[in-house]
Parts: sequence; C-alpha cells; structure tokens
Amino acid sequence: MPHVNLFNNEELEKLDKAQTVFRKHLSEMSDLEYRKEMERLGIDLSWKSSQIEGNTYSLLETERLLKEKQTASGKTKEEAVMLLNHKDALDFIIDVPDYLKDLTVARIEEIHALLIKELGVERNIRHRRVGITGTNYTPLDNEFQIREALEDTVTLINGKTNIFENIAVR
Repeated sequence: MPHVNLFNNEELEKLDKAQTVFRKHLSEMSDLEYRKEMERLGIDLSWKSSQIEGNTYSLLETERLLKEKQTASGKTKEEAVMLLNHKDALDFIIDVPDYLKDLTVARIEEIHALLIKELGVERNIRHRRVGITGTNYTPLDNEFQIREALEDTVTLINGKTNIFENIAVR
C-alpha cells in the first residue's frame, strides 16, 4: 500500500479544485460562522459515531445534549456520556490541530481515552477477543496482532504525502 496511488490524476485535480473552493469559502467566514460550523460538525460526527456504537439518541436529542447539557428521557447515562466524550475528543482535536499531524499509536490511545472516559471500557489495546453482533467478521484476536496492525497503519498514514491519500487511509 505505501507505493499505491489511491487517486488518479483526474481525481486529484477534482479534489484540488474542491479544496480551493473550500479554502476560499473558509477565508470568507467570520470567526463566529466558523465556530458555528464546527459546532454543527461536532454534533453530526458525535451523533453518527455514537450511533455506530449502538447509541439510541436521535440527532435532535444529541444536539440538545451537546448544546444545552439536557439529557433525553428514556436513555441511559452511558449514552449521554458517550456523546459528551465524542464532543470532548473533537473539541480537543480542533483546539490542537497539529496533534494528529504525525500520527502515533500513543496519540491514538490518548484520543481513545477521551472517547471512553467514564464508560467502563479498558484503556489502550484490548487484551480479549471480541465479536461484532450480526456479522461473521472476526476482528484480530490478540493484543500483539492489533498493535502490529495499528503500527503498520500509522506508518502507512504518515508515509502518504498527498493530503487526500493521507486522509483516505486514516
């Protein structure tokens, strides 16, 4: 994978043009507009990421929780904590933009620690087998394989100089 180009020249040209338009729009935004956009992005990402993990908050309930700290009735405390943790992790990444510029396993583990705070989940690389309900997929089953795969992925990501390829393999 290190020597494989993920995008052809036509695709890269299209991505470069889209990035130019994005940067132009970004430069025209006020600080308040930028903050509101980041807040909206944070709500959407927190909701979708938590939904993947089985969280049952709706998008509207998520927005209410993240903006007003109002929990939804009929939901567990863990669901609210999960969403608030996602927001904290995203806020950290936005506030320290260079933190993930050079990706490391330790930095991934630190972001993971923000995501699992107060959820009773073990920190760092897991030491036991897991399964994914409703699928036949079997994840790597021991910490040594997981660490090796994670280190290989970090090396691959850090080796991609094209920003679009770098993001795509993340």
